[in-house]
Amino acid sequence: MEFTGLIAKYPVNRPLAEQERALQLHQKQALHVEPHYQLSVIQMNSTFLESVDKWFGWKGATTIFSLVALAMIIGTCAPIAAMWLLEGLGVLPSRLDTATLLAGSAGMAVIATLCALIFGWTLCRESFACTHYPIRFNRKARLVHVFRLNGTVLTAGWDQIFFTMGHLPQWNEWEVRGHILAADKVTVLETFPLSYVGEFDLQGVKAGRRLQQDFVRGHWEFIRRYMEDGPQAVSAQVQFCMPIDREKESLANSVERVFANIAGAPAALRWILWPWCLMVAIGRVFAMRTCKIPHFPADVEAVCRVDIDDPYAIRGDATGNRIPVFPAAAASAGVRFVQTQGRPR
Repeated sequence: MEFTGLIAKYPVNRPLAEQERALQLHQKQALHVEPHYQLSVIQMNSTFLESVDKWFGWKGATTIFSLVALAMIIGTCAPIAAMWLLEGLGVLPSRLDTATLLAGSAGMAVIATLCALIFGWTLCRESFACTHYPIRFNRKARLVHVFRLNGTVLTAGWDQIFFTMGHLPQWNEWEVRGHILAADKVTVLETFPLSYVGEFDLQGVKAGRRLQQDFVRGHWEFIRRYMEDGPQAVSAQVQFCMPIDREKESLANSVERVFANIAGAPAALRWILWPWCLMVAIGRVFAMRTCKIPHFPADVEAVCRVDIDDPYAIRGDATGNRIPVFPAAAASAGVRFVQTQGRPR
């Protein structure tokens, strides 16, 4: 549950940091980690892979926090300010002088308004916006299309993007970031994250140890293999595709997606987090119902055209289970999900 980029912006117009250079991920260099799609796929085919944004999994957390804060402000400050105002106007009896009461009610109103504006802004970062912010990795055109928060689209060459590991100190988590660099190949102009955030043992990697759970780089390897080796390299592990490109997710899907975040946690921790996840699910339902589905512009769709009878074309049904777009072609080519020991997290 990490919202850098959604609430606080990534720093730009700055030089690359030394750690970013040291942890660069190269498009042509395979990592000795198992690829993981991490419930990120919306649709995949031989032309492009479409992924959700990194805030999608916990969408609803910011909304429910903001709604509760707004309710507390309205429920607490408004009655007090109203009472002081009525006492100051003489409607209600009071022991304080009129000037003090009127000043107090005005001050309370100002503070309440400022707080309401702040939490109203955080609410609108997640609600009354887009249901998700898709990223398309177009392997045929060697392009990456990133749907920005303001509704515009960033398009950059796959081979020109500087990918690196990014540290999130507030929770000691990591993510893979793509930097768009200036002509000097040093200055960061724009940053976008991949969809998965998790733990990463940097010291273990430096010591040459092979990590048992390297899901952050595993997710990068899933994207990298698709772009470099094709859909046949990763298609078999994709069991679920988020059915959100054509319609908003259902109530059941909203609840299931939130609780999927703690599916791999110990049983005791799941029970502890259950009430919080329920609250997030309520916020997610509100957010999804107030948001609109994003659509890539016509020029992006033109370079992402899917070939007829593409055996690797998959998307999700109403419940999220993967289905072939061209069933006969997929069956003929033997393209299907293959159950493995590892489950998507």
